[in-house]
Amino acid sequence: PIGVISAIYLSLYAKDNKFTSLLRSLIDMIGGIPSLIFGLISLIVFIPFVSKISSSNGASVLAGAFTLSIMLLPTVIRTTEERINAIPKTYQSASLALGASLTQTAFKVILPNALPGILTSIILCIGRIIGESAALIFAMGTAIQDNVGILQPATTLAVHIWSVMADENPNFGLACAISIIILVIVLILNILVKLVSLK
Repeated sequence: PIGVISAIYLSLYAKDNKFTSLLRSLIDMIGGIPSLIFGLISLIVFIPFVSKISSSNGASVLAGAFTLSIMLLPTVIRTTEERINAIPKTYQSASLALGASLTQTAFKVILPNALPGILTSIILCIGRIIGESAALIFAMGTAIQDNVGILQPATTLAVHIWSVMADENPNFGLACAISIIILVIVLILNILVKLVSLK
């Protein structure tokens, strides 16, 4: 929601000046930061924040979620802004000419027409996150357990592959099985993208 609202502001409300140009440049710059740096940011910012507002002590799923959200924010903002800008300007002009406000036009005319494109970009972002590992080693840890809690350390499939291959005796069979699961999930997400974009 933060990414979509930011894109709406940049494409419909923000004036074309030095501040918005700087804002777009910063968004693009954040998108180019390596994921390992986000992991370090999680150690410094998100893990202490989660520990302060909850009973968590150290790495947790919630800290990992915050880290991935910040990582994806630039991608969601830029792709959503492109989808909104792809809607013909005549839609906006016609809505405003009929007496609708800019806010009504944004949420009742432009967003519904841009929704398939926005959903496509969000699904693609989710597909990218599934394979993320570097940032999550710091944010979530590598704990493998059956009962996973949002305030407890855990691991993802990608990090689990790293952990089973980093041992002295790498478990190739388990790593291949986990890889197949990741590939199937990404395939399902890509099919969803195709289905959404057809509408």
